[in-house]
Amino acid sequence: MDSKTDKAVEDFTYSIDIDRSLYLHDIIGTAAHVAGLEKIGVISRAELEKIITGLKDLKQKIEKGSLNTSDYEDIHSLIESELYVLIGEPALKIHTGRSRNDQIVLDERLFCKDIIISLLIEITGLMADLLKISQEQIDTVFPAYTHLQKAQPVSLAHYILSFFDKFSRDSDKLKQAFESCDYMPLGAAACAGSGYKIDRKMLADILKFKNLASNSMDIVGSRDFMIDLIYSCSMIMMHLSRFSEDLIIYNSDEFSYIDIEESFCTGSSIMPQKKNPDLLELIRGKSSLVIGNLMQMMIMLKALPSTYNRDLQEDKKILFDAVGETARSISMFAKLIKRIRFNSEVIKDKLENGFLEATDMADYLVNRGESFRSSHHITGNIVKYCIENGKKISGLTLDKLKSFSPLFNDDIYSRIKMESCLEARDVDCGTSKKRVAERIKKAKKTIRSYKAGIDKLKKRTANIESIIKIAG
Repeated sequence: MDSKTDKAVEDFTYSIDIDRSLYLHDIIGTAAHVAGLEKIGVISRAELEKIITGLKDLKQKIEKGSLNTSDYEDIHSLIESELYVLIGEPALKIHTGRSRNDQIVLDERLFCKDIIISLLIEITGLMADLLKISQEQIDTVFPAYTHLQKAQPVSLAHYILSFFDKFSRDSDKLKQAFESCDYMPLGAAACAGSGYKIDRKMLADILKFKNLASNSMDIVGSRDFMIDLIYSCSMIMMHLSRFSEDLIIYNSDEFSYIDIEESFCTGSSIMPQKKNPDLLELIRGKSSLVIGNLMQMMIMLKALPSTYNRDLQEDKKILFDAVGETARSISMFAKLIKRIRFNSEVIKDKLENGFLEATDMADYLVNRGESFRSSHHITGNIVKYCIENGKKISGLTLDKLKSFSPLFNDDIYSRIKMESCLEARDVDCGTSKKRVAERIKKAKKTIRSYKAGIDKLKKRTANIESIIKIAG
């Protein structure tokens, strides 16, 4: 094309405001690429050293904010043009054997690997906080709900650990997403492969990639690894949202199971009595944005022709929004959960209503020889009688209970105490104190394992210092 691009077109197509966040990864990728060019004789050793020095200086200028980035189309043009200002002619060689198509995928994969580690650190920290609360609340009996109606008594620790397990699965998904990102794309060039015999294995080693992506057309046009990461973020946000919803309900005056520290609530512009759980509501709201990011990415990709299309310029905005909202939400939720107090006396009082012991009464009759279906029917009649007469099951006389079934005996009263109901749930996934204590012990091992795993993943990410040392 010989004619100058219209200014309106430039403004519409420029992406520097978004992708300048990739400056470090673009510098890392460029440093590795020129090391590969030097190995095959495209540039001299002296030129390599000059380029590396220039990249180091350029990194410092960007981080000091001494560059006007708005004049450039994208981060790639900024790096190349500003490097030319610093070192001259050698900068014109850095794009040899490389296309923007494989260059941007490299930047994105490097970024995703780094951000996954950051997310894993945040989520592991939150899991450690939940584990601490579980240890503190192992003896607190708490009402579990189904259909938002009281169902059965559980240990409060059992309830908290249910979210520990959710976030544990989320961590596993993030690790899988890391593996999905860990394919080195350089050498694909525009779509057919580089015209230079780049040592891709050497580049993978320098950039700390475990695998070599194998098909140039697939490399430049696929964003599966981003979808995997944003899906992981969506699941984290969904679980944070459900936890937030519970806490919003439990914080309401109708429940009053928890109190949130005032510094982590907001007031009303008109009602002086209000103490609103806005942070939890915002996390709940932000979950829809991140789940929407997943849909955006999949919809954008679903009808693209093979290899690279300019639509993919929009992938960074979607990615940055998803990981940014997720990281901030995890961090805020972790701060907030430490500022929640459980109102044990209120919880204890609320356990007295709602017939949470009904299932255990039915099980008592089963253990005395009655069929479960009949036991269920008998207990249902007892509950109905109590509701109609304003009574509690524990307040019924033995004679009254025997009028419903002769199988009742004196030991029924100890069997339907809240603590007895918990201890009866002695399966490995149940809420008895023994089983909860076992899972707390296992959770401690999980935290240690995750922290060790994060340290291992850190060794599989590229950093500018090691790249410069190898390349220079």
